[in-house]
Amino acid sequence: MTSPSDPLGIRAGVNASFYDGHHSTRHSVTLNLENRVVVVLGDGIERRESIESVEITEPVGSAPRLVRFRDGALCEVEDPDALQAMLEMHGIARHRVTQWEGSLRWVVVAALFFIATLAVGYRYLLPTIAGVVADRVPDQFIDVICSQVMRALDDSVFDLSELPHETQWRLTSAFGRLKLPGADPETYRIMFRKSAALGPNALAIPSGEIVVTDALVGLAKADEEVLAVLAHEAGHVVRRHGIRQLFQNSVIALAVTWFLGDISALAAAAPTALLQAKYSRDFERDADAYALEVLRMNKISPESFASMLERVETAAGGKVESNRALAYLSSHPITAERIERVRSGN
Repeated sequence: MTSPSDPLGIRAGVNASFYDGHHSTRHSVTLNLENRVVVVLGDGIERRESIESVEITEPVGSAPRLVRFRDGALCEVEDPDALQAMLEMHGIARHRVTQWEGSLRWVVVAALFFIATLAVGYRYLLPTIAGVVADRVPDQFIDVICSQVMRALDDSVFDLSELPHETQWRLTSAFGRLKLPGADPETYRIMFRKSAALGPNALAIPSGEIVVTDALVGLAKADEEVLAVLAHEAGHVVRRHGIRQLFQNSVIALAVTWFLGDISALAAAAPTALLQAKYSRDFERDADAYALEVLRMNKISPESFASMLERVETAAGGKVESNRALAYLSSHPITAERIERVRSGN
């Protein structure tokens, strides 16, 4: 019988099931605390252990709580409220984290903190890790996935170029004579393709191929304008933007690569993921800055780049952005702000 001051009867202990850690036999016992000593009493069972030497699991809803002993024995308490009341009577409060879990305010705070952490990680940490990992990826791996990318493009949106061989040779030779910071022109392979779907555009494959459409060459009023676009694409290659964007869009595969040093998780999905990726605004700004540096080194006016961008935007008329075939082909958003930055040389 319990007293009014002891409604749960905790002075007499709480009922528990005892397991000795060696056999599956269940023993009905009473669990109590005496001067910070855990006392277990039952038929033929008597144990006394200091509270510091046992582990008491935190409450999880109405699930039983466990009192674990160092030798593997444990007590299972079916009434977690009675155990908690007994602990608090002896000045043993719940863990602070457990208290927070029971507070709606702290649950909301924790949820907001988690969302903010995810946002900061995605915006700053993930790009940093992706950049480090991209620098460690073997060139052989990049060559393999990029050959698959190029095959996919040739099978879907590209046709053979109809530009005269003299024009192709002239532009390729002019690009080969450029001074390029951080790379040798021989690193790149200029390829010409015709594409009704893509229109006037150019794109860089991370392995070093730079594809130029016939429409882009036809839109240019001077070779320097095509060279400026090629310099921009070279910036994507030398900064490894394509591979970095691939990793940022493949968080799980990135984690496997980073922690295990195993790139096989990326191999199967990489070509498709790369084709579906779009360069971020930061990558576009970075490639523009690289192009401007190339133009300065080779004494070519930034106006060649800016005027070409304006003509590409006018000619495309939004068609590239609305093409649903491959997001990778629409990865060069042209804005007034971007053109102004190029024109000012910044």
